[in-house]
Amino acid sequence: MNITKHIAPFAIAMAAVFPAVSRADVPLVDGIGRPARVLCKTLPNGMQVLAVHMDKIVFQITGPLTAFAAADQMALNAVPQLTTLDIKVLDDPRTVADVKGKVLTFLGAADNAVNRTFIKIENVVYAVVCPNPEPAGGGG
Repeated sequence: MNITKHIAPFAIAMAAVFPAVSRADVPLVDGIGRPARVLCKTLPNGMQVLAVHMDKIVFQITGPLTAFAAADQMALNAVPQLTTLDIKVLDDPRTVADVKGKVLTFLGAADNAVNRTFIKIENVVYAVVCPNPEPAGGGG
């Protein structure tokens, strides 16, 4: 009896029935640095809202950055170089974080190959903040 003749159709059928077993979902890449400003509140009904995920990115600027918008170039030039800096940005735990992209967009710099060479990432610290987040300036 030829066992291969019986196993091959079975394997093909199983791949069709259970497609998740045969491939993985590739997460999106989040390269946008949005400021992580959050105010916490307690809801009257005790309901809990999803926590806010943030990254604290510790970095240095090692060379001149080009601003995304020409009007922002002077402000970008005023950010200290060769000094340890940090930012806090929102993080989506379901995506892959493009850390240099997040730093550049947070600063208002163009996200390009040249600017990326002038960003040195020293550390990334992950945090989850308050179970009941409210956007800054929000209420309710």
